[in-house]
Amino acid sequence: MSPYSFSFEPLFLVLGAVALVLYLRARPAPWWRIVLFCIGLALVVVPVNSPLETIATERLLLIHLLQNVMLSDWAPPLLILGLTPAMRAAVARAGGRPFAALTRPVVSLPVWLVGWYAIHWGVFYDFALRHRAGLNVEHVILVGIGLLFWWPVLSDSPRRLTIPVKIAYLGAAFVASAFLGLAFIFSTSPFYDFYARAPRLWGLSPAKDQNLGGILMNVEQTFVFLAALAYFLWQLLEEEHAAGTA
Repeated sequence: MSPYSFSFEPLFLVLGAVALVLYLRARPAPWWRIVLFCIGLALVVVPVNSPLETIATERLLLIHLLQNVMLSDWAPPLLILGLTPAMRAAVARAGGRPFAALTRPVVSLPVWLVGWYAIHWGVFYDFALRHRAGLNVEHVILVGIGLLFWWPVLSDSPRRLTIPVKIAYLGAAFVASAFLGLAFIFSTSPFYDFYARAPRLWGLSPAKDQNLGGILMNVEQTFVFLAALAYFLWQLLEEEHAAGTA
């Protein structure tokens, strides 16, 4: 089979379709929120229903890590931003106390970090690559912890965070999550038995594949987190300017 052949995962096609139907049946949203939500859904559905999935599950860790950041770092904030305040309130009500507890910053940040590192633990990673159900669990967890992490920052919850707290939250996450990518970058031997034995692609050795995957992970997280931090720093300066001229 060609490494560029399409791979289809019905679970995510169904979940994506259900999410889109529920979204469109909810209260009307501005066009720009609809666009953001649809892009977020695409970033969940496309990576696992395209040649990316074939390459990731048969050849290269680099592409698997690209999938992971799309599912956990890119899609969740766009999905949340795509929801109107009324939709977010409805989600919070439906989730009840468990959802409120999980989206507290003192909980969501550790859950995200533990999930992020645990997903990439060698035993789990190799198991997921050899078992389709395990791989689906991995992808669902990545989307889930991503939504939990970004919710306190982007939602309009009753316990809305102050901007300085949001900046501290994002800064702590950025620093604490960087060590995984650094481990990949500076490793000289593959962490995963599956990729050590997998057929190679594009002339990349297992070690070089892993090094490039770490660079990809750290570069994309730098862009994502610095963009978010820059936005909230700008908001903070705006607030201080408004207070100074009041």
